[in-house]
Amino acid sequence: MKKILSILSSLAVALTMNAQGAHDFKLNEVYVHTPACCDSSACKTASYVDEYGQSASWIEIENISYSTHDIRNCFLTIDPAVLDENMSAPERETHMSQIPAGDPRTSLSAKQRITFFADGNTNRGTLHLNFKLPVGESFTIYLFDGNAVDLLDSVHVEALPAGSSYARIADAEWQVLEADKVTPNAPNIAYHNDKIKEFKEKDPYGIAMTLMCMGVVFSCLILLFVFFHIFGWAMNRAAKLARVRAIRAIHEQASKVVEMAKQGTTETKGIDMETYTAVIGLALHEYFGGTHDLESGILTIQQTHTTWADKSHELRVTPQHHQAN
Repeated sequence: MKKILSILSSLAVALTMNAQGAHDFKLNEVYVHTPACCDSSACKTASYVDEYGQSASWIEIENISYSTHDIRNCFLTIDPAVLDENMSAPERETHMSQIPAGDPRTSLSAKQRITFFADGNTNRGTLHLNFKLPVGESFTIYLFDGNAVDLLDSVHVEALPAGSSYARIADAEWQVLEADKVTPNAPNIAYHNDKIKEFKEKDPYGIAMTLMCMGVVFSCLILLFVFFHIFGWAMNRAAKLARVRAIRAIHEQASKVVEMAKQGTTETKGIDMETYTAVIGLALHEYFGGTHDLESGILTIQQTHTTWADKSHELRVTPQHHQAN
């Protein structure tokens, strides 16, 4: 029974850890391949080919945690029917594409990404899904856990321009990236802020940036110096005040002792100390040595002669011995 309980506990812990790890997978970037513009420079720049050298639409997933997790057995789909809560898990699996197990590429380390080709050719390997992404239409991608019940992540994608992708820039922020910004299996590149670009143009050598950084550092150091200077002064001031209060309390106690020596305690009601001492001494003398026994000390018991202790009463009469003639 103990072994069975141990095995069940281990399985429960393993399933819990696996479920927690699955929630660390997030959809990261989506690219829709447009066959009509394969010859354009934009498509060639953003094109990402599979193991067979074929270009196709792809979906990128990222492990956002700092631990290694395996995405095997999870499901991907664009079919909105899977959102039906009344649908059973086995029925929902028929509407989705499952990521096979056994491929080491599905084990993602911290912040690692994996790209799946949405070309409908599952016979080409683990990284190929059983559906295609629609061209020129909006759709939603759903990522389900291996139990086909828990929805891990989803993203709605509008119709994308040819050669562009839809990428996750922040936790809940997505952005359409042009062909030169498309980054399969790599961190997404967001559009740069115009102010930053303007600052780079005005300060190409970074002199102003250096001065600003040095100014910030020295300003922080000055503030720290002022803070610790004021803090040290305040602590010294508090210590001096504490010493003054202690000395003042000692002086007050000494004054009270002197006053008590002069006038006695509060119970003496202002009587001189000499008179108070004489009264105490007299009381002690009377208590320890001045008292005496009020009786005369004469014994009242008088001796009376009785015969109860006469020895003659204690012996028998001595027999008389007669001699024969």
